[in-house]
Amino acid sequence: MSYYRTCQICGARLDPGERCDCDQEPKQTKREEEKECKKTA
Repeated sequence: MSYYRTCQICGARLDPGERCDCDQEPKQTKREEEKECKKTA
C-alpha cells in the first residue's frame, strides 16, 4: 500500500514530507509556450 498526499494547488501526488514545486515555478502562458516552440523549430 502506498502512502502519499495530494497537493492542494495542482493535485500532484507527493511522497510524505515532499514539497510540491508548482507554486515556485512561474506559470507560462500559452502564448509564451508557442514563442518558445517557434524558436526551436
